[in-house]
Amino acid sequence: MKRFLCVAALSISAAFNAIAFEQTYFNGYTGFLAGVQNEYDSDDFDPCTTGETFLAGQIDFGGRLFLRGEFYTRANDIFDCDALNEDQPNSNFRVEEVSATYKINSTHASHYVSLYYGNFEPIGSDLFLQRQFGIKPIRSSFTDSFHGLAGARLYPLYAQGIGYTFHPEGDFAAGVNLYKNKAAKEDGQDDILNFDIRMASLIGNSAIDFTAGLALPSESNEGDDDALIYIKEIQLHGGLNFLVGNRNTTSVLFQVGVNKFITRKDTSDSENDRIDLKDVWAFVEPRANGKYMSIDTAGFLFPAEAAQDMIFLRNVVRRYPGTENVFGANINIHTDKLYAGATRISLGAHTTLAFSRVDPDGDDKIETSLCISPYAGIDILGGSLSASVSVNTLDLADDPEKSYSATIGFKTQF
Repeated sequence: MKRFLCVAALSISAAFNAIAFEQTYFNGYTGFLAGVQNEYDSDDFDPCTTGETFLAGQIDFGGRLFLRGEFYTRANDIFDCDALNEDQPNSNFRVEEVSATYKINSTHASHYVSLYYGNFEPIGSDLFLQRQFGIKPIRSSFTDSFHGLAGARLYPLYAQGIGYTFHPEGDFAAGVNLYKNKAAKEDGQDDILNFDIRMASLIGNSAIDFTAGLALPSESNEGDDDALIYIKEIQLHGGLNFLVGNRNTTSVLFQVGVNKFITRKDTSDSENDRIDLKDVWAFVEPRANGKYMSIDTAGFLFPAEAAQDMIFLRNVVRRYPGTENVFGANINIHTDKLYAGATRISLGAHTTLAFSRVDPDGDDKIETSLCISPYAGIDILGGSLSASVSVNTLDLADDPEKSYSATIGFKTQF
């Protein structure tokens, strides 16, 4: 009997060890943002209320297998009942990420193999740094959005592919990715294979995340009976996300990214090597944190596609249809040292001088905006409630009804 009980106990123990991998943990994140702004194609007071929300979740199977899903929805007017109009759809839905990552442990290293679809750990976001090193976010509040967990990305990415990350002991990780970028559909290049390398590290008080990639568009020569497939050009892309300094005192965030640098095979033509400003992201933000107040100053160059997701720049893009990129400077004076009892309150204001490069008819022109955007946040109900108001002071005299915008949002983790 004792032998039977001993064997049974060993069997149960082995069974529990075998299914330890299947022990699951779930966590998620969600947010909702509503915004009010006058319709820019209207000459009268005609406010429009937009809405957007995201929902992200992760299932962790014993620290070995991670299944992630994230979804995003936007409504151009949440009070418009004609949401299913095919000619002018009022809302859109997008799968931001569906991925599966399997972790393999070896001597002195961890290996991660991922299958993914969507906006998976894009460069510019600090998701890769957080997941590999467990650091706190390093992103700028100026580029905040409610588009999802990833936040700002240095160039459009909506990938379908496979990735491998090697993380030895210490604060270093490297990876490779092979994917098709569905974000290149408008250029007719969504079926092109991309190959990227990525390296990230923590060095003292600094964090660095770098990626570089290659795409080889090809086409067939159909003039001959024996059609040949040849590479018509070489496309390079890459990005750098780098925070240097002590985030509790003084630090600087550097971000630079290029979506597409084209090098054609015919090197005799100087026009073959080119880069378009609408494919460039550049951002530098020195930060100074004091005992009671902090000041962040920034210079930026953003593609319009990226700026239209940002809370403090989206209305500048909407103000001037046809905007290709936005550049300028911003200063953010803020504090999160205020408390109402045990409830933490943050207050601040962005002052933004922005120049919009507009090319609606093939002729470049520059539109200027000077926006003052006070904002506030409060930790409540297990999440963060935020609100902001933005006024374009240069519109106050001529178009006062188009000079304002306001938002209110809530984010929470569960």
